[in-house]
Amino acid sequence: MTASLDPQSLPSAIPAGFARAAAAMHPTVRSLLVEGADPATVPVDDLLAALGREGSPTAAEYGSVMAVPQSLSARACAALRAAVDSQRRLEADSVDGQAEHQLNLSRAALEALVGSAEAAKLWR
Repeated sequence: MTASLDPQSLPSAIPAGFARAAAAMHPTVRSLLVEGADPATVPVDDLLAALGREGSPTAAEYGSVMAVPQSLSARACAALRAAVDSQRRLEADSVDGQAEHQLNLSRAALEALVGSAEAAKLWR
């Protein structure tokens, strides 16, 4: 990982605003988001510290994360994408200073959006 980044060293196709944001990132964060580091090579405690979240629970403390390809139907995915596209938060996030493109949903809101049966698949 590099300690600092010269924005001029990034390809010219990258917008100047992103190049400046990348240069300002903590090296650990930048290695993941800009330089393509394999996430498996970055210790979670280092990443949490880089994000100012020392002492945060890690995935191991939360339990395992499940990945199930195609767990939602095409209709449910389309409804979820449409909701994210129309209702997402665009405030700058704390990682790269760019828009979050995030939509926080409660379980009830997710059920209202995609249906109870579809939402239940995510809570297995």
